[in-house]
Amino acid sequence: MSQKILTGLIAVGILVSVIGMLFLPAAFNAKQGTNDNLMGPGLAIFALGALMAATGFYGKGRLLHRTIESDPNMVAMLNVGKRKGQCDHCHSAAPVVQCTMHRVGLCSACLNQHYDARACVYVPASRRLASRGRAASARA
Repeated sequence: MSQKILTGLIAVGILVSVIGMLFLPAAFNAKQGTNDNLMGPGLAIFALGALMAATGFYGKGRLLHRTIESDPNMVAMLNVGKRKGQCDHCHSAAPVVQCTMHRVGLCSACLNQHYDARACVYVPASRRLASRGRAASARA
């Protein structure tokens, strides 16, 4: 499904839910007491609208998941902690440093092309970033 169809499904679901909510004031009319004949259909219409909106959100989430899996830059960002011993740019040499700004591991050849003194911060690739938080919490 496309993004527009799923967004339309969410919008229609919200609209149907609002229509279901409009049954509630009629069901709780003060002059006639509670009217159970309107309560059931109103709640059913509300539930149908909520289901439609939830289906649209679920579809958008699945579409986003597929988009992230197909984009190699996003996969590299998600797999930062899973070092496999290759540079994220050339995929041929072992990484020497890790750019913490862009979350990529770089070999010495790719470091020359990637270097930006204003934006990038580099740490050795052998250094574990997650261990700093554990060590600090153990000392406290």
